[in-house]
Amino acid sequence: MFTLHLAWRYAFSKSNRHRNAALVIMTGIAVGMLAIIIMLSLMNSLQEELLEQVKSIESFHLQVSFPAADATSLKVADVAGKLEGAAHVVQVHPYVNTQVLVQDVESNRYLTARLRLVDDAIWHSDNPFSRQTRIVGGTVGGEGNVSLGSVLALKLAWQPGDTMRMTILASGRAVVLAPMTVELKGTGAFVSGLPEFDESTMIGELSPLEAAIGPKRILYGLYLDEQTIDRQASVVRDIKAMYPTATVRTWQQVNSAFHSALMLEKVLMYLFLFFMFVILGVNMRNASSRLLHAKQRELAILRAVGSGHSDATRILLGQAAIVTLIGEVIGVAGGVLLGKHIGRVFGWMNSLQYLFTRQNNLLLSYPFTTTIRASEVVVIFLSVLALSLGFTYLGCRRTLHKEPMEMLYHD
Repeated sequence: MFTLHLAWRYAFSKSNRHRNAALVIMTGIAVGMLAIIIMLSLMNSLQEELLEQVKSIESFHLQVSFPAADATSLKVADVAGKLEGAAHVVQVHPYVNTQVLVQDVESNRYLTARLRLVDDAIWHSDNPFSRQTRIVGGTVGGEGNVSLGSVLALKLAWQPGDTMRMTILASGRAVVLAPMTVELKGTGAFVSGLPEFDESTMIGELSPLEAAIGPKRILYGLYLDEQTIDRQASVVRDIKAMYPTATVRTWQQVNSAFHSALMLEKVLMYLFLFFMFVILGVNMRNASSRLLHAKQRELAILRAVGSGHSDATRILLGQAAIVTLIGEVIGVAGGVLLGKHIGRVFGWMNSLQYLFTRQNNLLLSYPFTTTIRASEVVVIFLSVLALSLGFTYLGCRRTLHKEPMEMLYHD
């Protein structure tokens, strides 16, 4: 108790001229903890939202394909039914992605796009795709119809009911692929939340063009239950047991470059924040050195009356621990509170900007949400505490090795 009381006095006593330095360091730690929690929680939320859209819309949770020799001998309906019977598989959708040259006959505009041919059930059943995608014009689905991404529809000056003339590469007899022109009616436009998908993709029914496309290019997109989306190893093993020649790719493998870029972004954010706390640690080291120099007479007297070297060390480390813990607790509490109400705070700041400029801020008006992970907060909390104690010890170890009489003599 004596050590704790003395450590508290060294940190916050009004008679201590280094009290202001302790308060500044505590404030810096609190602000740093608040900033890191807000930044990481915003990053977690944005990354989770983006990854959910990618694996639900762009790539499915799993993709299954077959070698050309096996694909021609398998019936699509049989494969889809067998895959859907596997454990943890919720839905299976055979589909084909192919590049096309598309022309809106009515507007006479044309450009290149991606045509995704998929069974019509993907629009009308409850699945991640239908939950993420909404129709903004016309209707979707139906044989002989095609739906356009909203940005693509705008580029083509599309109107509901326009005829879409497309040149696609189909399976040929004399050559592997041969160009083929088809006409489909554009009946709807959709918004998925993925700008690249909305800008480049059209979606049509698979069955009318299945024979022309050929079975070799058909992939099987699998949606898994919530518990298995990111832990697909058991499902992959079951599918490989059913079809040994099949190639099974997870959504992480399909989007490996994009997924790696997001993880790298997070690692770089951790490094940036780590160096910010290293700077705080260096300040604590310097503050501890100054405090020790100012208190060396007092510490020498304590040593002379029987206090050991370890007691003095505990006092200084206790002072650093008190300052750090109070700053961290304030920072964590403020970060969690601000994270829960980040939308209101940004909305207030946007209203304040609009009051002066009569313009909304695109960043502040975005509906941000936060995802605070307790494990990350605990790791950061303990890391900052360890850095603080480590730098404090470095700042005082040289002076603490002096003998009491030497300390009194130089004082």
